[in-house]
Amino acid sequence: MGKCPYCSVELHIEDFFIVEKKENKKGKIKTKVREFKGERIIPPGLGWGDCKMWACPSCDAVLGFTEYRYDSS
Repeated sequence: MGKCPYCSVELHIEDFFIVEKKENKKGKIKTKVREFKGERIIPPGLGWGDCKMWACPSCDAVLGFTEYRYDSS
């Protein structure tokens, strides 16, 4: 991935999500990305989905926000 603009630590997907790795019978490694590790907010009554705050695991600087909005109709 990229680097944190504040502390220059290299960031990986495993820093933000729980990742499961399993080896199958043929010796291949299967990877599944599970739930988000960071702060997650579900605003009540606004009709939004969830909002995620992305923070650097090394320096705790906020890198950004993700908003998911869905139509409830």
